Amino acid sequence: MNKKARLATLTLAAVMLTGVAAGCSSSKNEGNKGTSSEPASSASASPASATKDPYEIAIAVPVFGAVPKDLPAVQEEISKIAQAKMNTTVKIIPVSIGAWGQQMNLMTSGREKLDLFFEFGQGYSADVAAGKIIPLDDLLNQYGEGIKNQIAPEYLNSAKINGKIYGAPVYKDYTTGVPGVLMRKDLVDKYQIDVASIKTIDDLDQVYETIKKNEPTIVPLGAGLTLPSDKYVWYDKLGDRYGVLPGYDNDLKVVNLFETKEYEDYLNKMHSWAKAGYFNKDAATSQVGGFELLKADKAFSYFIGLKPGNLESETRAAGKELVFVPLMSDIYATTSDTLGGLWTISSNSSNPERVMMFMNLMYTDKDIANLFIFGIEGKDYVKVTDTSIDYPEGVDSKTVGYSFQSWMYANPSIAYLMKSDHQEMWKLTAEANQNAIKSKALGFAFNSEPVKNEITALKNVTDQYVKGLETGTFDPADKLPEFRAKLKAAGIDKVIAEKQKQLDAWAAANQK
Repeated sequence: MNKKARLATLTLAAVMLTGVAAGCSSSKNEGNKGTSSEPASSASASPASATKDPYEIAIAVPVFGAVPKDLPAVQEEISKIAQAKMNTTVKIIPVSIGAWGQQMNLMTSGREKLDLFFEFGQGYSADVAAGKIIPLDDLLNQYGEGIKNQIAPEYLNSAKINGKIYGAPVYKDYTTGVPGVLMRKDLVDKYQIDVASIKTIDDLDQVYETIKKNEPTIVPLGAGLTLPSDKYVWYDKLGDRYGVLPGYDNDLKVVNLFETKEYEDYLNKMHSWAKAGYFNKDAATSQVGGFELLKADKAFSYFIGLKPGNLESETRAAGKELVFVPLMSDIYATTSDTLGGLWTISSNSSNPERVMMFMNLMYTDKDIANLFIFGIEGKDYVKVTDTSIDYPEGVDSKTVGYSFQSWMYANPSIAYLMKSDHQEMWKLTAEANQNAIKSKALGFAFNSEPVKNEITALKNVTDQYVKGLETGTFDPADKLPEFRAKLKAAGIDKVIAEKQKQLDAWAAANQK
């Protein structure tokens, strides 16, 4: 990617830099010095002997909102399938997302009964280092053939730390998505906006001016909690942004993003938009997502890295028909994109062989997938076609007795689709994963332990400045030099040097 293209890409997508990082901080990293537990038993038993005795698998999952009332019935039906196939039952342990970190720390630090749990990518490396989860390589080879068939080697191997796989990534789109903007179709039609003429972020100036002039109660660009993260721009953030890899395919030279001319140009663009009134005034502090602002008739558009099925799901969330305008065609795959969530076996498990067998079912058994994601047929959903479903009559997403965040399930591609979903989304997902431009550092993850104090100091600085700068609230002429100086004082150069050292070691070990 040449300099001009990088600049254009950064400028169009850098508005996506704030928000919830979907990132992951771990994968194959030869520099990781953490220790880990070995499996409680080896993966050498035959399938017949491994299922001889009954076993109950305790599975911890995050719950967003109230515990579904139909969870006991779902658990019972899953147990029936697992009992018939592998002499196993399951106990699903729901944990409120608000208490997830604390509760999982208690469960894994003690010797509480726990076999299998969902792992957020950002906690993966730390749990490996703490010995809370076990390496899976031997277990995958003996009992995880379905997992290995589902996830391409370059993505499965991205979960390696010190040469071992400790978690199976959730099957999903592993790419950045196509950077672009989602707009309300009613307003696009009302003002006859020619979306085909929008090729770059600069082309939005006239569009936003039109909305600002004619819709005084609606901001042109909704900014807040769920602005897409920085993974959509022209660099691989290498787990965080304290040292990045420009262009994905460069010479593996780590640079300071915040010192680049491209970053400064982007901030100036955002500040010009803020002065023009194109952002909501609380953009730097808002905890409301872009789709929520559209739904409340407070915004016209928001930025996104669009993946297969996103347009349909975002339309449902916003409650309005949306138009997507791509601002870039290339999609990339990085370690952070791959490891948004994983399934891991707890070091507390007394039968990891059986747990791996069940994990394999989660990636291959359609009946278990549908139960886990959608609940009981006829009660929580009804079939519309052989492959699509809907809520039963009189039931909706708020009143249904069971729900589960499908993005957390091991392999949602084998389950039904809601009738409002893009019915080709999993075919398109497979194509995106195959065709994505792979970052040269795909499979590397930074172990921040050697510079943990500096990382803490840097986070304090970025928390103080980044969102204000990247939503245009702060004037870059005033605040950017101050921001850069404080990053220097907090130790960003030391962090970049350590990241470069680890990346060099990883590249040598993997012949990059």
